[in-house]
Amino acid sequence: MAFWQENYQFIKEVYDMRHTKMAEWMENVEKAINRIMADKVYTSAEFKRERDTFNSLCKDLERTEVKKWLAQILEILMAERAKDQKKTEGDKLESLIKKHEDLIPTVQKTSVMVDLYWKCYAYGDELKPHVEFLDGIMLSSTRDIAPSCVENVDELIERQEKSLSQLDSKRNVVIDLIGKGQVILEHPDKPRFLEGHVKRIEEGWEDTKTKAQERLKLLQETKDAWVGYAENNETIANEVDNAEEEIKKIKKHFNLDAALADLEKRQNLYNKSNNTINGLFQTINANLTCMSITLPEDKKKILEKEVKAVEAKLEVTGRFKEKVTKIEEFCAALTSFDNSLKSIDSWMKLATGELKDIKEASGGMLPEDRVARTMDLQEDIAAKIEILKANAGTELELLPQGDKCPSDAQAYKKELARITKYMTDLAENTRIECDKYSNDVKFWAEYRTGIKEFTPWLVGAEKA
Repeated sequence: MAFWQENYQFIKEVYDMRHTKMAEWMENVEKAINRIMADKVYTSAEFKRERDTFNSLCKDLERTEVKKWLAQILEILMAERAKDQKKTEGDKLESLIKKHEDLIPTVQKTSVMVDLYWKCYAYGDELKPHVEFLDGIMLSSTRDIAPSCVENVDELIERQEKSLSQLDSKRNVVIDLIGKGQVILEHPDKPRFLEGHVKRIEEGWEDTKTKAQERLKLLQETKDAWVGYAENNETIANEVDNAEEEIKKIKKHFNLDAALADLEKRQNLYNKSNNTINGLFQTINANLTCMSITLPEDKKKILEKEVKAVEAKLEVTGRFKEKVTKIEEFCAALTSFDNSLKSIDSWMKLATGELKDIKEASGGMLPEDRVARTMDLQEDIAAKIEILKANAGTELELLPQGDKCPSDAQAYKKELARITKYMTDLAENTRIECDKYSNDVKFWAEYRTGIKEFTPWLVGAEKA
């Protein structure tokens, strides 16, 4: 015992040094735990360093030999020391050992968390190349493009189809990674950053695929618009030329049936031409609208000028309609003219029969009645003659004049002349008959007056 007491100072210094190192070790372990459990998100390399530091510190977690040595040495050193010093040094060691005992479960729990966190960081490393791949596809699917011709669009379509093919080839890998992340997410002590990793790959996959498909759809529609624009411009030019030719073919026909049949044909041709030309122009505008989504500004202005030039040619439909409208008006007038002549022709036959009836019924009718009927007939004939005069004016406006009059128009002229002459003759015959019946009435009145005057004289003479 004398040895220990004689070398007390030296042994006490060794004891204090080992006691301090034990305390510093626990402090370093606590710092390592705090760094690992901090909210900071490390790179996997950074976390690996923290993990290795922690594992290195915790190799001899129990520190059994150290604690045993400290307890034994302190007991020997304090054997002949004052009671107060003995208590103080004993409390310090007890506190150290108590802190160590409390630290052990924390370290054990942290060891579990380190394994979990390392798994999460490793998962992040595994995700990284796939996330970068998705970012690349997303960038190529959302970056600005400005194809100036259909060949450029074809190149972009080829690239986009390749991107989608690459996406499809990664599909199973990405789905497996998402499933792997969701399994780790079920752990109650998972780090908060893990949810962001899983969300990024899950939503990134869906968003990237959607954007890639949308871009391919836009490119395909743009290609269709380029092709359609060229084809529709060529087609509308042909349709405008056809409309011009059809306008030249429009002319008047003076046979009513032929005129109406030709009118129907012209109306159908106009409607078809108008619908086709305007439909094509609307499609050209739709093509340009689609192309303008990606067109460079300089190219867009060029195409807009082209469309304006096409629009200027649409006036042909207005001229076509104007020509057809004139034929419609002509056919309506010709129909009215034809109906009027036919109506008067039918009526004059009835009027002729009426005059004949008046003549043949002379014995069975009073003179006054015959005069009244012939005068009524004269009034009707006069009204029809006024209509014929109007028809004569219509004929001058409606039908061509001169020596080279078409046969169908000449037929109307002859029919008008025939009916006019017939009605004129009928008017004259009716007037003559009316005059006759008027004389009969006059003579009959004179006879009646004479009888009235003669009767009193005859009665007087008989009395005498």
